[in-house]
Formats: sequence, structure tokens, C-alpha cells
Amino acid sequence: MKEYKAEGLINKYKEGQTTLSEEQVLFNSTDNLEPSLEAWSAFVKNNKTELPKDFNAQLWESFENRKSKKRKLFVGVLSAAASVIVLMSLFLGNPKQEALNYAEKEALLSLAKKMVSNSDVVETEERIIYENDIVIIYTTKEE
Repeated sequence: MKEYKAEGLINKYKEGQTTLSEEQVLFNSTDNLEPSLEAWSAFVKNNKTELPKDFNAQLWESFENRKSKKRKLFVGVLSAAASVIVLMSLFLGNPKQEALNYAEKEALLSLAKKMVSNSDVVETEERIIYENDIVIIYTTKEE
């Protein structure tokens, strides 16, 4: 490789503007490289790995997993927020009933008794015919 071209590639590499093909050319021809770049070139050659054949599929799967994790987190947070809102609406939306004092309770009870006593209940007379420990037989007579 020509020296001025190598210098230009080295400068481009240091600035981070080389393409992959230019980097391959630079690392394959280590004739006129600086000592620091020679060490780096040796490191790159020794640690070069091949991409797996299903690399793109693995990438897409990892992206989908991240999306689903984010979605699950979003749904969890949203459901927790909805639960909090429901609980708050139950406590704030339903004011406590006022406690009745003794006189009010007594008035309500007497009103209820009057309602029951006004209904037409037929009084019946019961007469026991036979009685033992297990069975009681009686007759009724309506008036």
C-alpha cells in the first residue's frame, strides 16, 4: 500500500470515518503502521469472530422480547393505577352514613311495629290432640 494512502487511512481510522472494507485493508497490510496500530491490528486479527447464521433472527427476537417486557410493565402499572382509582372512588364517593342516636332508632322501631301490626293477621286457636317427645299433633280453628 502506498504510504500517503496508508497515512490517509490511519487518519480516517483515528477519526472514526473508515468503512469496513478500508479497515480490512488497513489491518491486513501492517507494513507501515504505527506501533499502537500494529498492536491493535494484531488484537483484531486474533479476536475476529464470525456472525452466527441466524443473527438477524436473534436480534428481532430480542427486540420483540423487550417490547413485550415493556408492554407487560405498562399493563401492570396501568392496572395498578386503575385499582388505586377504584379504591379512591369507593372511599371518597360514598360518604359515611350518619349514625342515628337512640331516640331516632326508637322512633324507627316503633314505626316498623306499627306497619306490622296494621296488617291483617288471622288469629288462630290451636288445640293439641296428641303430644309425645318427637311429635306434636294439633288442630287449628279460625275465627
